[in-house]
Amino acid sequence: MHFIAEYDWILLTIFVYLLVKLLRKQARGSSPPGPRGLPFVGNAYQIPSDRQWLKFDEWIQEYGDVVQVNIMSQPTVILGSVKAATELLDYRGLIYSDRPPAVMAGELVGWNRGLGYSPGPHSPRFREFRRLFHRFMGSRQVQDSSLLTTQEENAAELLLRLLNTPQDFMTHVRQSTGALILRLTFGYNVAEDQAEDPLVKIVEKAMQGFARASEPGTFLVDSIPILKHIPSWVPGAGFKREAANMRRDLEELYDVPYTFVKNEMSKGPVTPSFVSTYIEEKGAPTLEEEDLIKAAAASLYSGGADTTPSSLASFILAMCLHPEIQARAQEEVDSILGLDWHRLPTFSDRESLPYVNAIVLELLRWNPAVPLGLAHQLTQDDVYRGWHLRKGTVVWANIWTMLHDEAVFFHPFEFRPDRFLDEGGNPLPLDPKTDPVIGFGFGRRICPGMYFADNSIFIAVVMMLYAFTITRANGPDGHVIIPEAEYGGFIAHPRPFKCTIKPRSPAAEALIRQTVRSTGNARHTAHR
Repeated sequence: MHFIAEYDWILLTIFVYLLVKLLRKQARGSSPPGPRGLPFVGNAYQIPSDRQWLKFDEWIQEYGDVVQVNIMSQPTVILGSVKAATELLDYRGLIYSDRPPAVMAGELVGWNRGLGYSPGPHSPRFREFRRLFHRFMGSRQVQDSSLLTTQEENAAELLLRLLNTPQDFMTHVRQSTGALILRLTFGYNVAEDQAEDPLVKIVEKAMQGFARASEPGTFLVDSIPILKHIPSWVPGAGFKREAANMRRDLEELYDVPYTFVKNEMSKGPVTPSFVSTYIEEKGAPTLEEEDLIKAAAASLYSGGADTTPSSLASFILAMCLHPEIQARAQEEVDSILGLDWHRLPTFSDRESLPYVNAIVLELLRWNPAVPLGLAHQLTQDDVYRGWHLRKGTVVWANIWTMLHDEAVFFHPFEFRPDRFLDEGGNPLPLDPKTDPVIGFGFGRRICPGMYFADNSIFIAVVMMLYAFTITRANGPDGHVIIPEAEYGGFIAHPRPFKCTIKPRSPAAEALIRQTVRSTGNARHTAHR
């Protein structure tokens, strides 16, 4: 009976909260169209726990490119066109750039200390984050020769991992990206001779918590914030205990690599990194400044460590499904480098590889890594197309819908790099409707690492094309396995699939090993 009373208390809390929300609604003009919901809970139970962008797309096809739903009395608008997203999130960005509270990921776990869930452009902390990221990876900064060289070295190390254990390709693309971010952010080199690097383990645990806590609809406390006050021992409050574990993982991500950088700097000169450069700039950072750079470093990792691997896994999947595209791309790369295997591709080859660049664009479009982006929140009442949008409305840009618009992209569900080239094989000019850059978000919340991510994807793709042939695997019965292009997760990854990855020749294998050996020796010598 004691437990029953506790559950009744939780239900009563929810009922009172929703009732108050309903009673506080003010008279207003018409709202955008959308599906009918249930009393109190609205459309909450119509939204699936995974691949929410597909349900949102269904509503967009039925009601138009601006759809309103209510989730536990929280008005939520879903945007389904580049036009609507640009007019609201870009042109009116000053009032559409806040984040909703994100109680689980932001408040309870602590990710609101970083860029992704920080308040909007009115916040000094937000502006300082943007300044730091622009200085580190702005459009000009990512063309720095030392940064490009580091990305080339990292891509070559990915080739070596794929060469040694090709069946673990999903793990390799994730760990390779993580190693690059750790090197650039903290000056930390992942130990190749260890089965599991201790810092990589810390980071991956924190990132698993980030992805789970950010999943729309996973935790009821995001829709009913008052539940955050429920004691963790109350039955049904398991989310509080889960949040506490995630928060401990996040604190490790904040503290352990930062301490590593400070310890290395105390020993003498270090290779410049995002964190060491900031510490040198400040001289003796205050506790507040230390918290900011820890949060910025964690934001760098959370922004790229799981998104770029999604695109690289998509590339491997696309090559399995489309051997003719792989063959054409390899022919283009071979025409520049030849087949004497004297070097791997570099960024200096990029302008001569329009088809490979088209593959990169199509990867960003075909299955975007973050199909919904992160939610925005309206800071004041607004009127759009005659509809009244209330202050506090949560706004999602359904990027997946925009990049699969049949009016813009012919056969949008097919992987077709040619859509970005003219009949002569030259790049077509991109406009806001056809540029997959929208996958990085809109307005003042656009991903500051977009140029860095584009470079990382390109160099890994072109190196894999030159060094390997990716084919479908055979099943136990000898039949060829054709993988399915199925994705899931808030950061969308292809479902696990099998493929075969082999070097194109013994000389290609030797080139990979020699390249990694020489760059590794050079880095070790420079560090000494």
